[in-house]
Amino acid sequence: MQAFILGAGLGTRLAPLSHILPKPLMPVFDKPLIQHTMDRFMAAGVTEFIINTSYLDFAWDKAFPCPDPQYRGCPVTFSHEQEPLDSGGGVKKIMHLWKDGPVIVHNGDILTDIPLSDLLAEHKRSGNLITMALRSVDGKRNVGFDAATGRITDIRHALGINPGTHQFAGTYIMEPCVADMFPSEEKFSIFPIWLELVSQGKVGGVEFDWANWYEIGSPEGYLQAILDMPYGKRIHPTATISALAEIGEDCMIGQDAVVPAGCELNDCIVWPRTHVAPGTYNRSIITPRITVQA
Repeated sequence: MQAFILGAGLGTRLAPLSHILPKPLMPVFDKPLIQHTMDRFMAAGVTEFIINTSYLDFAWDKAFPCPDPQYRGCPVTFSHEQEPLDSGGGVKKIMHLWKDGPVIVHNGDILTDIPLSDLLAEHKRSGNLITMALRSVDGKRNVGFDAATGRITDIRHALGINPGTHQFAGTYIMEPCVADMFPSEEKFSIFPIWLELVSQGKVGGVEFDWANWYEIGSPEGYLQAILDMPYGKRIHPTATISALAEIGEDCMIGQDAVVPAGCELNDCIVWPRTHVAPGTYNRSIITPRITVQA
């Protein structure tokens, strides 16, 4: 199976961190955010990845070195966009790379443990043309969902049927035939296509309220995800921490980071290869170049 991960967004709400790295490459514990997603997808049988990008190419090249980018033996293909092509244009641009089976699409700024296998099973069982992962417990709930039928009934109240009970959780599965509905333009939103298929009763959903789910859309969201996600040990074994430094329990300290004497860290993220200057830091994201308080 192949999976398409959306990495071309500009990440304006995450600035200035997104001036250093694209959102999917933000460090999360021992590796970039996107690699947590790839691990989860590989557990469901995905063996090949496509990622769209639009800026900071050097960062992607470093994370997945050429000439044959891969992750844990799975090939990685990049689809570069001079400017982001929106939610539909990005998918259209990669369809020539698609080999077989349903198209699996995931927003690259989502950190979650939603099992892709459950979503795939429901997609196959239901005969939907599109199946969306959903949540009803947080975020902006603008998707109408009928739990009795498993069908999406409205999105953004555009059909005037349901103002919304759930939010889209950032992953969907699409049958390749939906691409026949794509317009001739290169840049377009996939929302009108979803809406047309909703009106035909061909879009379903699966609720994952029990799962951990975070959108890395802002410095605050990024920090909170790190503090809340149950990923075990938060200090990389290669980090150097002075016995005279004070480190709060909820801090994440990355690979080869250095925390000297005179540092007090509370609810902080320290990026890999960062040498922290002495001082007190509260709810801060400390990188080799800048420190951002969240």
